[in-house]
Amino acid sequence: MSKRVTTQELHAEIEQIKNNHLAHIHEDIDNLWLDVKDNRKYFESRLDRLDNRIFWVLGLTVSTLVAIIGVMIAP
Repeated sequence: MSKRVTTQELHAEIEQIKNNHLAHIHEDIDNLWLDVKDNRKYFESRLDRLDNRIFWVLGLTVSTLVAIIGVMIAP
């Protein structure tokens, strides 16, 4: 026959799971959340810099195109 589990044994196992496993999982999730938050700030700043560079290149390209068209129309 199978062994019967008492409520005290069951309570002890539940406490062990809560204190050991769930506490570690919660700690890991908090650490992961902080790492993701730091990475997000880093990549947002990098993307902002990239956006600025793209707009500068676009602005120079458009101004050069306008200058070339102006020179062609003027004579």
